[in-house]
Formats: sequence, structure tokens, C-alpha cells
Amino acid sequence: MHPLETIINAPEPLVLIGNSAEDRFPGYSYDAYTRMGKRFYCIDMGGLPESRGKTSGGKVYHAVSELPDDRGDLAVIWVHPKSAVSAVNLAHEAGCSRVWFSFGTGHRDAVSRAEELGMNVVEIGRCPVLYLSDKRPECKAHELATKLTGLYRQPPRTTPGGKRREMF
Repeated sequence: MHPLETIINAPEPLVLIGNSAEDRFPGYSYDAYTRMGKRFYCIDMGGLPESRGKTSGGKVYHAVSELPDDRGDLAVIWVHPKSAVSAVNLAHEAGCSRVWFSFGTGHRDAVSRAEELGMNVVEIGRCPVLYLSDKRPECKAHELATKLTGLYRQPPRTTPGGKRREMF
């Protein structure tokens, strides 16, 4: 089993951080986690009143103080690179000690900030939905493509740099 599968399929809840003001609300992840029964709490830095996408109308938080206490220690970040440092600070405020930067999010300043705060970077650049045990058909196609290219088996990247990793 790939280490990222173990991380994302763990029973502990996670904090999902997006920013709808930048058109980076993680609607696909929200839907995937909801459909499979994964416990998670979504913070939207852009003030979205409820989830959108396939699971529209779901609970969205806007501040750490609103989150339940059982939020777990993993933050999955889906924001533009220019907001990634703010998202890391938010994750740290929420008590998260681990961070997964989804594709297009892991700016070197954000990674440095996470390390400065003592957070463990578990991945930079790959979609966490790819490693869920219960996938939609389109995710299975994405998984097949990443397996054929060799990306799926590559170890987690925890330092910034290099080319984007979501497909090849």
C-alpha cells in the first residue's frame, strides 16, 4: 500500500482548506469525502456560505473557532499559491501538525512556513482524492493514468521544486 493511501484513508477526520474567492473551493474533494463517509471539516477562506458542486449545501466553516474539537491533525490545502502561506497559518491555528498540498498549491514559501511552524509536509502536488479507497469512475481513470506513467508509486514529495505531479 502506498503511504499516501494510508494517510488519506485513515479514520481520523481532516481539515479541508479552500478559498472560493480565488475559485478554489474544493468541491470535488468535498463530494468525494462526503460520498465515502470520510469525516472532514471544510474551511473556506473566501466566505462561501455552504458547499458547492455535486454536494452543494453542505456545512462550510469560516474560522477555526467554529470547528468541532475532533478535527484531526491533517490539513489538505486547495488554494492558489499566493494564498498558501495563509492557509498553512490557518491549518496551524486549527491544531494540524500535518499538511498535504494538493496540486498547484505547494509554493515554496508555504512549505517553508509549514516547516517553520513544525508541521510535517506529507505531500506536495498530488490530489488526495486519487489515493482514496472508494473512487468515482473518473478517479479510477486518473488512477490508471498515474499508474501507467509511474507517478502513482513515486514516494511522497515533501520538498518544493520540480515539475507539477498531478498526472505525469
